[in-house]
Amino acid sequence: MNFLVLGGAGAIGSVIVRDLLSNSKVEQVVIGEIDRDRAVRLIQSINDGRLSFKYIDVRRVDTLTEEMKKYDVTINSTWFEHNLEVTKAAIKARAKLIDLGGLYYMTLKQLELDGEAREAGASILIGCGEDPGISNVMAKYTSDKLDEVNSILIRDGDRDLKPLDKPVFKFSVKTMMDEWTKNAIIFRDGRYEEVPPLSGIEEFEFPQPVGRIKVAFSLHSELATIPSYIKKGLRYVDFKINYDFNMVETLKKLGFFSDRKITINNSEISTKDFTIHILRNCMLDPFTDEIDDAACILTKTIGRKDERDITYTMYALSTSRKELKASASSYLTGVPASIAAQMMAREEIRFNGVKPPEACIPAEKFMQNLKNKGIVIGERIEIIW
Repeated sequence: MNFLVLGGAGAIGSVIVRDLLSNSKVEQVVIGEIDRDRAVRLIQSINDGRLSFKYIDVRRVDTLTEEMKKYDVTINSTWFEHNLEVTKAAIKARAKLIDLGGLYYMTLKQLELDGEAREAGASILIGCGEDPGISNVMAKYTSDKLDEVNSILIRDGDRDLKPLDKPVFKFSVKTMMDEWTKNAIIFRDGRYEEVPPLSGIEEFEFPQPVGRIKVAFSLHSELATIPSYIKKGLRYVDFKINYDFNMVETLKKLGFFSDRKITINNSEISTKDFTIHILRNCMLDPFTDEIDDAACILTKTIGRKDERDITYTMYALSTSRKELKASASSYLTGVPASIAAQMMAREEIRFNGVKPPEACIPAEKFMQNLKNKGIVIGERIEIIW
């Protein structure tokens, strides 16, 4: 099996690379990056002859198309704004592709290419990390156990187990900025609605060691697909995540999320872009930052079975992995992508078109593979008699 990992030297891409190489049947892993120094540093730290680097700019679709033809599966772990370009390249290459999600609106654009991908014989699995990804599979698995489904609640929780001496952001600051500033989408009474970003704050109880933390609405990809692929009378779906809400509110009040232009050294830039530039200095560096944390993705499916009201809760839980230089959320995001890529290469996942995880992944086999990687999978069924 041969794999190309776009953005493979990043915090999540490096987890994907390491996990692929943990399988002795994998023959080749190529890191496709524009950051040569970071890629070389990762290759030297892993020291595995099956791993190599190739300079790839995903914005050059024609070049990327030719490269993707050489591999069994390509995994795209670059910033989600590049997903459409990479999807188009995969269709042209008639290739197999996995990405980590498109923050709702990008997902909708990718889904529009389903017919074109099917006609080309391309297989494009969108949103297969932690969330989207594990969350979609758990929602489908639990829904399949019920006769009727009324609501699906998705909750993402993260807790630092050891206090940090500085703020550390564990995934793309650009993506977080979108989640902080763009209206979230919920599905209610069979219709999509917009709600303010980070509204609806509530305390939610996750399994230990994450525990009880505050979560709020956030724009996310699950809402773009779950209502279409899970029926049974589904009336409500939402997604909530935890952030440092005090920090976000302070930045907002001070105007750091504004689109207003400012001039620095004769260069004009929006205040929001300036904020992103500054906050990037706090991005997790897997080579230097030691993280001791826990992360959990949880779905709560509410419906009926045998004329009884049922709440079916399912979760995936992980702690950070020092040996892989991975935060808990990076591990929960990178490992599912690696698992799915290997399942696609072995044709255990087979389809043509552009599909989300709930539409094509064999749930039980996928979750068993997660368990084999040390990810805790839990289930709880509450029945009202």
